[in-house]
Amino acid sequence: MKDAYIKMRNSKAVNFQLLYTYATERGMTLDPSMFMNGIQFVDINEIIDNLDKEFGLTRLYDKVGNFIKIVE
Repeated sequence: MKDAYIKMRNSKAVNFQLLYTYATERGMTLDPSMFMNGIQFVDINEIIDNLDKEFGLTRLYDKVGNFIKIVE
């Protein structure tokens, strides 16, 4: 899961299927359509920030603060 997450982050695109898989592995029981309906009401950046911390990842930014990539 961690490698897939890093690949998603470095692609700079959110893979909602990956987030759904992560959530179900941790006990979430919503079906995919309910998950997609619900996730639109949360701050995706907060979720990403929490997952970066959970996986112990380091974020690299350029000097103006733009995200470059994730490293371990």
